[in-house]
Amino acid sequence: MKKYSPRIRLNPEEYEMILKFRGESTDYIDILANKIAKKLKTKERTIVELADIFNIAPKEILLAIDKLKEQHIMVESLREGAIQLSKEIEPKKPLKIDFNKYKEIEIPIGVIADTHLGSKYERLDVLNALYDRFESECVETVYHCGNWIEGESRFNKFDIYARGFEEQINNFVEKYPQRKNIVTHIVSGDDHEGWYVQREHIDVGKRMEQTAKERGRNDLIDLGYMERDIEFKQPYGKSTVRVIHAGGGSAYAVSYTTQKYAESLQGGEKPSIVLVGHFHKFDYSYPREIHIIQCGTTQDQTPFMRKRKLQAHVGGCILWLKQSEKGIFTSIKVEWTPFYDKKFYQYKW
Repeated sequence: MKKYSPRIRLNPEEYEMILKFRGESTDYIDILANKIAKKLKTKERTIVELADIFNIAPKEILLAIDKLKEQHIMVESLREGAIQLSKEIEPKKPLKIDFNKYKEIEIPIGVIADTHLGSKYERLDVLNALYDRFESECVETVYHCGNWIEGESRFNKFDIYARGFEEQINNFVEKYPQRKNIVTHIVSGDDHEGWYVQREHIDVGKRMEQTAKERGRNDLIDLGYMERDIEFKQPYGKSTVRVIHAGGGSAYAVSYTTQKYAESLQGGEKPSIVLVGHFHKFDYSYPREIHIIQCGTTQDQTPFMRKRKLQAHVGGCILWLKQSEKGIFTSIKVEWTPFYDKKFYQYKW
């Protein structure tokens, strides 16, 4: 048996496994893929450099990189053949919806945000009640504005019951409401679930959708990272609904941050409607002729929010939209369904 080589930088047990399973072995490729990921975290490298480091053929490096991509690890190709791990998820092309069949017909769309599943303060009772409401009003599409899981950080480690990325994803897919004929389109925030993007280089939205499909759920769809434009088309025009997970802290006035967002938009890129998650507030405003709806939350006030004197508006929305043949939204109604602290429902009337 060949002796352990320090150039490969594996421990002896791992090296013995490589010698035993070299070739098409899944165990060998998995080990190699993990080692390559660690190398790429420190700096960009070429395929040849990696092959020299591990003293193997370039084709084995390529097999391991394919394995990383299968796991949704974001490997980015650079100029001159170099590769590195990326912290950014490329935005998807605008999702096009043929709205012609709803011509001058008022249709309901469900809107929620900040469900934070995995948190001790999640409100599954509220979330299920909202989906019951969506079902009763014949809602077929729900847009989720981000922070669908709680994630893990130093300041919330005592507030979660699901630990580790896989457990958080599995918990979400298991507990998130499922109703007949309702599909939920989910954008991912750059915090909470986004912490895994930054630390682990995982496309969390794709992994969530993949896990859901593996469990027989086709109703949870990844919209992308941080924001996504949805085009509602009519025969002679279209309008855009933007789903975003905002950033930053809450302002003194609930509507201030969304007003500043509207002011920051350059001419020609304004959407008709913006659905906003992150602030755990409900608000409907109309700055610069943009309908901006903050969509509330289905998480009770956490210790983090209480210390910062931040209120949680618990609930969700139904939007009733009517659109003309020219693509203009001729009518927009926002129905806010509020909920309250759990103790509220324990009172005897």
